[in-house]
Amino acid sequence: MIYGIGVDVLQLERIERSYRRFGQHFVDRLLMPAERAQLAKTQRPERFLAMRFAAKEAVVKAMGTGFAHGLWIRDVGIVQDAWGKPEVVYSERGERVRRRLGIGDGHVTLTDEAGLVVAVAVLMVAQRPRPRARAGAAGKAAGRAAGKAAARGAHR
Repeated sequence: MIYGIGVDVLQLERIERSYRRFGQHFVDRLLMPAERAQLAKTQRPERFLAMRFAAKEAVVKAMGTGFAHGLWIRDVGIVQDAWGKPEVVYSERGERVRRRLGIGDGHVTLTDEAGLVVAVAVLMVAQRPRPRARAGAAGKAAGRAAGKAAARGAHR
């Protein structure tokens, strides 16, 4: 089930100006360590920074918090997996907020065109852990009874 959806659009020029003006200070304020490692490998740092900025905004909009309620911009990150797919990651503080809100997996898509960067984030509701199986015959019988009761409830 979807917890929230967030969208952000920004002009690449805005990030280019900030990067020229503040340089490494801007990078350090914006990116988590894993994101900085990926920035070091990119050919287009301004585009990378703009995509991350927009994605972080989209994620916190989907969370319903914005950068408030104990979240900072470096508490949410976007890193690419081996295939280049952006993945949502959290700092320790961001992880605590995510869990407290009941948020599970996050999905992000990013695009840019004509000087605009667009990010869309979809956050899923966290899956509840399944109850642990009980040991022994009594536990197995109780599990079967619960399963039958659930099946009956599903057919009503």
